[in-house]
This record gives sequence, C-alpha cells and structure tokens, in this order.
Amino acid sequence: MKKLSYIFMLLLFVGLKTQAQKSLNPKVQLLVRNYQDSVVLRWAPTNAAQWLIASQKGYRVQKTVISKGSSQGVSTLLTPNKILPLTFEEVKLRYSKQDSYVGAAVQSLYNPKVSTTFQQSVGGIIQKSNEQNSRYASAMLSADYSPNAATVLGLRWVDKAAKNPDDIIMYKVWIDTDAKSSTKADTATVVLFANQFTKVYAPITAGILQGDSQVTLRWYRMSVDGEFSGYLIERSEDGKNFKSITSNPYIQTPADENILKQDSLTYKGIANPSSLITYIDSNLVNYRKYYYRIVGIDPFGVSSPVSDIMVGSPKDFTPPTKPKNVKIKVVDNKEVIITWEKTGNTNDLKGYVIAKGGTVAGPFNFVKKEVLSNQSLSFTDASPEPYTGRYYVVGAVDTVGNVNYAMPVVANIEDRMPPKAPNTLTASATPQGKVVIDWSASSEPDVAIYKVYRAYRKDAKNYTLLTPYGVPNSDYTDSIPDKTLLNRQLFYKVVAVDLSNNHSEYSPVVMAKLPDTNPPTAPVFEQIVVEKNGIKLLIIPSSSEDVSFHTLYKKSSKGSWEVLKQYNGLLTTSINYIDTDVKNNQRYEYKVEAEDYSKLKSKSEFSQSILYVGENGIASVEGLKVNYEPNQKLVTLDWTCRSNNVSHFVIYRAENKAALSTWQTVEANRFSEKLDKTPNTLDYAVKVYFKDGTSYKMSNTVSVQAK
Repeated sequence: MKKLSYIFMLLLFVGLKTQAQKSLNPKVQLLVRNYQDSVVLRWAPTNAAQWLIASQKGYRVQKTVISKGSSQGVSTLLTPNKILPLTFEEVKLRYSKQDSYVGAAVQSLYNPKVSTTFQQSVGGIIQKSNEQNSRYASAMLSADYSPNAATVLGLRWVDKAAKNPDDIIMYKVWIDTDAKSSTKADTATVVLFANQFTKVYAPITAGILQGDSQVTLRWYRMSVDGEFSGYLIERSEDGKNFKSITSNPYIQTPADENILKQDSLTYKGIANPSSLITYIDSNLVNYRKYYYRIVGIDPFGVSSPVSDIMVGSPKDFTPPTKPKNVKIKVVDNKEVIITWEKTGNTNDLKGYVIAKGGTVAGPFNFVKKEVLSNQSLSFTDASPEPYTGRYYVVGAVDTVGNVNYAMPVVANIEDRMPPKAPNTLTASATPQGKVVIDWSASSEPDVAIYKVYRAYRKDAKNYTLLTPYGVPNSDYTDSIPDKTLLNRQLFYKVVAVDLSNNHSEYSPVVMAKLPDTNPPTAPVFEQIVVEKNGIKLLIIPSSSEDVSFHTLYKKSSKGSWEVLKQYNGLLTTSINYIDTDVKNNQRYEYKVEAEDYSKLKSKSEFSQSILYVGENGIASVEGLKVNYEPNQKLVTLDWTCRSNNVSHFVIYRAENKAALSTWQTVEANRFSEKLDKTPNTLDYAVKVYFKDGTSYKMSNTVSVQAK
C-alpha cells in the first residue's frame, strides 16, 4: 500500500507540473536514458534566442527520489555549480581536433566570423536572426550526433549514483536565470522507474523500390521508442559484408503531405507519406542484387541495432530507339502493308510489335501478339478494319520488354460490309401507354446508330420508321399516340447502321401487348342460406373474359379476413360453397373478388353479417306435429326450435294436395286454426326466421284429414 501511495503522489505531482508547463509553453525539452550503471540526461532549448540566453546563464539539474521510506521524496541539487558550455581552451584540452561534431559545436558557440555589431534596419534584423538560427541548428544537430558535442554545449549530464530498483526518480532541468525572473517557462521535468532500463530499437523498414540503375530505400521515421535524429545507410553485394554509403548521418525533413501523396509510386501502400523516409542509391549495375540495412542515431548520439535487411535489384527501364519513316500501303481494300526503318543503337533490340486502333490517341490492340524479329522491316495485315482499326503504330522492343512506339500512321480503308442485325429484342408496355424496346448492343465497334420500326400487324408489309435520325443506345421508348389501342398488340423490329451508313438486315420481330387498365366485373352473392351442417353460399362469378381466378374470403366477428377458397380460371357456372367450419351463435361475414391476368382486381362484393344458429349445427324446426279435433273443427300444430335468436315463424298451408303457400306468421312455436269448411286433406309446413333477417329451410310437411 505504501508503494502505491507514493507512486500515486508522484504521478499527481508530475501531472500538475506537466499541465503547468503546457499552459506556459516551456522552452526547454528534456530526454532521459536509464542504463544499468548510470542515467543520462539530454536537454535542449526550443529556439535560438533561448539557447543563446541559456549559454550565458547556464543550467541547473535537480533530482528527486521517491522511495518506500520517503513517499514525499528527497530532492538533491546535482549541480551546485551550474552547467555552462565549455570554454574554447577547455575543449582544446579535452577533445581531439579530428572530432568533427565537437568542432561544429565550438564553431556554433565561438565563430569569429559572426557579426558582433547590430544594424538597426530591417536587413540588419533579418541578417542577425538568420545567423542565430543557423548557429542554433548546427549546435542542436552536433549535440544529437555526439555525446562529446552535447557536453561541450552544456546540454548533457550523467548521473552515476547508485539506484534502488524500487525507486521512482524525477529529474528537473532549468535555465539558471536571476532571482527576479520566472523560471517556470524554462523548466523541463521527466520521471523514470529505476528498474526499467532503456533499450534502443532498430528502424522499421518499409520495402525497396527498383528503378533504372538505382533503388529507393524506404523506412519509417518513428521507431518503437521514438524518432531518430539521423541515420547511417549500409550496403552489401553479398548480404554479409556491409559498408556505410553515407559519410554523415542522413537527414530528411518531412515535406508537405499533399505533395508527397502526388508521388503514387514512391509512397505506394503508405497511408501517411510524411511518416516515411526515402533514400535513392544511384549509379548501380542493373540486375545486380544489392543488400541494405539502416542504423538509427538517437538524440543521445547512440547508434541503434541494424534494421532488417532490404534486398533489391535495379532494372533496365530505358526503351530502345523508336522506328522511323513508318509508311502505309492499302492493297485493293483487303490488306494493309506497313514498312519502317531501323534507327539508333540496336544492341539490345529484340524486335518489333504492331498495334492498331480507331483513333490517333488509341487505345491500340496488338495485331500480332508475337514480337517480330529484329530483322523485320515490314508487316502485312490481312484483316484491316475501317474506322475501328485504321491507325497503326510500330514499336521497337528491347530484350527486357521496354517498348518505344513511333507516331501513328493512318490507312484509308473503305467499309463495304454491313453490320449484323440486332438480336434478343424485348418489348414491354406500361399502363401510361408507353412501350420500351430493348436489344443487345452490337459487338461491332463501327455500329453508330439504330433505327426502330413499328407496325400493328406482325405480317404488315410496311413498318413505320420511328427514328429517322437513329438512336445511339440499344433501347427506345415509343409513346402510343392513340389511347384506344390499349389491350391491343404492337410489333417492332430494329436495324443497325454503321459509320459508313451500311444498314443491317431487320432484326427478328418482337411483340408488345399493351396493358389492361380495366379491372374485371365484380362477382355477386346470389343466395346465403343457413343450413343444418353450415352456411351455404351461392355466388355468380365475374363476367369478364380475362379472369385469372376468384377468391372467397371469410371473417368472424372477432377475427380478420382469411382466404376460404380460390377458384382458378374462367368460371361459366355459379360458385356453390358450404362453409361447415362454423360455430353456434357466431356471426360470419364473406366477401368475394376476381383478379385478371394483368393483376387487376374487381371491386370486392361483401355479404351481410350472418348469424349461425343452432346447437351443434342444428337450428331447424323439428318435431312438427298436427292434431285435428273434428267436433271443434280445430287444427293444432306443435314443433320445437333450438335457437334463442328466433324472430318469428312462417306457416305454409295447402288444401287437397295443392302447392304450399304462405298462410300465417307466428312468434311462438305453436299454431292453431278453426276451419270454416272441411276440405278432404290439409298439408302444413313451418319455416323459421332469425333476428338478423336470415332464415332456415322449411320443415318437413305434415298432413291431416279433415272430416
């Protein structure tokens, strides 16, 4: 818990410090390397003016160690005497004159050629600024490449004090300005864990591009542990013995990313071109294999391990000299003879290729895939193509496939062959009275337009030309002028016309049936009867001749419409259907509609709401009995009906075997009448009517003898 506590306190402290520095735009940057025996600090001011001030004032270095026993940290000033650049005399005593980086550092500090006077003019200000920036750039570069140069410039410190592996160490570097000045903006802080040692990683390669007598090396600017200050490039011809080909570290500043993206070859496959460094190694021998590896130099002057090896071979991309004096001769409009002459150096000449195209700008297609020999100076094309192949080019080819073409020449060939007739025609009509005709585009490249013809009979002698100027595409929309033609047929054929106005034969005829816009007539419910075993439907079908099918639907009072049955084809007799899937005291509704072959539907015919009555499907008049009292001349009828939805009963009566006719209406299931006269025979029957207006079939007939 103590370790976590002091780590947390340190991170909080550093975070606050870092936030403060960001807000104040710090002018000193600090890097650290943690080795087994020491910690090396490298810092640098971020601009020339600050560097010049710091070179006069010097730097201070403070170290704070946070350990388990001291979570608040113990701070030590490592530089009681501030760090200043070495004097010229100190440099001469410590370092060799042959150390070029130390020499560059001294030159940037004590260059006697630098002007010591200041001219109060725009030119003087610019000159002074340029001098300072140049000295600053030279000093910073020297410090990056050489620890000795960094020491000379006062930009390096080595802490060799022993480290406890569990310690967290914070270093702070600042410019030693006077007490009245604020030092916060000139202070840099860095934190390290004592047990995490620095490891330098190799540069990451990005492949090699092969050119003519040269190769382009590519690697990424950033490594695993940051950006390098420079690079050494090594080359080998056997993959084992490498030699440096850069006497000084190679530097490449990032160019504008939009400019880099325009180089599609060098940066092919690289998402961010500015992240890449490239180097061109030239004056190489083509087709010889070369091996390369990269060494990075970090800001501490430490060389990285070598990168992965990149292998490449330059290639010959220089084409041979193109042919000259190319001429064309057309023989009887059947063949073309091309001649040419050799020119220039022909040491690596393999031969010649011939290609032709429809325009002077191409595209060109090879007349013969094989390369003609290097001794050939003519070629005969036995299949000339007017318009589409009248321009010819002759190219010289070297032994590695580089081609150099001469300027195109034209052959004037007369086109006497008509194109083939169009095929695979289709025609489809719309309800708005338009017909779209479509056909396969001609594969012959000289076909320019198509002409479309129409007739009202397939065998018509003369079809009407609809497109006197032709159409360029392989489709045409015909607008029917007479709307009364709807439900009739139209016939079309097409002719192809080439650039020489040669007309093809007529295409096969295609027929378009104009759309049906009239829906079929509606079917009608003729009768709906509740029977003992279900509901009987009698339907008169649609009278339209183009009916495809009838559909009968059903819906209960608590349900939705569902298909009851479908009748396909044209119906010539009534639909007779009994719905047996019914329940007692349940209401049902039916509808029927017709649909024709054009998917047009008739108006839906709806039934009344039907109440199915009866128990277990029985809702009839049952047990009808008749009784006659001669003395009173009284006839009595009794019956039963198992429904609670009865509206009334109708009594039917006949005398002496005549036809039954309506006699009387009663609400109860009993009837009686007193006879005024006594016919020989009386017949009775009863029919029930329900509250929804529907009825059930008539009961059985009963007879009585009246005497």
